[in-house]
Amino acid sequence: MFSALPETVSISIFFCFNLSREKNEKAKKKMVGILELFYYADWLDIILMIVGLIAAIANGSGLPLMIIVFGEMTNKFSLIHLNFSPRVQYISGIFYCLNCRFAYYYVAIGSAVLILSTIQVWTFLTSATRQTARIRQKFFFAVLHQEMAWFDTTQIGTLNTRLTDCDFF
Repeated sequence: MFSALPETVSISIFFCFNLSREKNEKAKKKMVGILELFYYADWLDIILMIVGLIAAIANGSGLPLMIIVFGEMTNKFSLIHLNFSPRVQYISGIFYCLNCRFAYYYVAIGSAVLILSTIQVWTFLTSATRQTARIRQKFFFAVLHQEMAWFDTTQIGTLNTRLTDCDFF
């Protein structure tokens, strides 16, 4: 599936394990384009990211919908106040019906936002975890294909540290 490492991963491996440089000298990092970030994404990861993006857009529409519902509720309350009549029992019945309808709107919007935000976080987290696992696997295989002398010059825990805590992932 993956025939060769891209140039950015091999450069990152070189800079992470190059012990001949001075410690105070910073290594230049090559910037990658936006499409190169998804080099290790397969079709399932892309579908998960698209579903997560749609859920994020729908999740973001929750607050504007709540503002619209709140505006409608305020308009209905002001109309009841303007049309005040001596029949208090009738007005309290209308008031109760309005409160129920707007309460149902708020419950529906809140439930939708909760479900959509859960879908959004789950899809992006799953996609990122899958891609990171592929990158770490390729990194591990690239380290295993180093020359024997490289293992003699590298400290014992360096590979474990780099696989779990390297900042270029």
